[in-house]
Amino acid sequence: MNYRNPLALILACTLLGACSDKTASAPVTDTAADVAASAPAAADDSASTDAAPPPSATAPKTEEMNTPQAREREAGMMRAVFGKDYRSDSDDALADLSDPDNHIDKLSYVVSAVSHRLLPDGRAILVANAETANTEGTAESAHASSGLLNVFFLAPKGQPGDGQWKVEKRLENIAALGSSGQLGEVHWVTLGANKPGLAIRHGYTGQGYTITQLALFEIGDGKVTALDGGIDLYSDNMGACTPEMDECWMVEGSWRFAPARAGGAYDDLLIDFKGASEKIKPGVTVKPDQDPPRVATSLNGHARYAFDGKGYKLVEGKNTVPGV
Repeated sequence: MNYRNPLALILACTLLGACSDKTASAPVTDTAADVAASAPAAADDSASTDAAPPPSATAPKTEEMNTPQAREREAGMMRAVFGKDYRSDSDDALADLSDPDNHIDKLSYVVSAVSHRLLPDGRAILVANAETANTEGTAESAHASSGLLNVFFLAPKGQPGDGQWKVEKRLENIAALGSSGQLGEVHWVTLGANKPGLAIRHGYTGQGYTITQLALFEIGDGKVTALDGGIDLYSDNMGACTPEMDECWMVEGSWRFAPARAGGAYDDLLIDFKGASEKIKPGVTVKPDQDPPRVATSLNGHARYAFDGKGYKLVEGKNTVPGV
């Protein structure tokens, strides 16, 4: 019997609550969305994720971002940014962007819109994902290839409401996150009073191990500042959990922002962890293909991260997510 299946069930029950519950709450997903022009620029729309699965290779658009109005607006933004390089049939652009390593040379990329936000003054911010293009003009990302973060600041052009935009600032290939050529899940967040930001939930799965992390960016005034690129949120080794594996685990963190305890300008990041690990009981001999008895250990916990002037640092509790 493959030990992985019962362990996955046990740990999933630990994450989701009692197994006797007939239903479980649906994960809270990104609602960074089609924001009305009158909404505050720093409105928070990603309060937390509760036992959410690792991000998929290609993160789907949120419901709000997938409306006809949002898609049409996003297409107009992409046309403004890329001009003739925008391909309406595939809803992406084949464009030359700055090399992410030296930002001097230009390389060919397939660029896709991920999310956008309308600001109270009518301007907008477009977030796009870039992945290396081959000679046929299609993406050639490998499993281990990161997605590249691009942010474009736009202003309305022409008459209000006609869907025309002009580019005020281009920030190309400013961070590499995720896998399979995709950044991950993009959430618009509030980092403090008048401090809008991005939280990108990104990760990787390989050889039976999965790790998911949270990257934080402050965004506004034509610039994007990285505040942390790798706060661990989730990990498991379910794909490698065989009877011979000494330790198997699964742990998930649900995250949210709260006013800074020390009264700082940036909110604190709070993460609640749920999960468990199981190790083979010492000194036990089992027959071939027999599941060994194991000792379970809770990985529940709490962590508080605070901004120290440069980035977010752990100031309370413990991050219980095992590294991979």
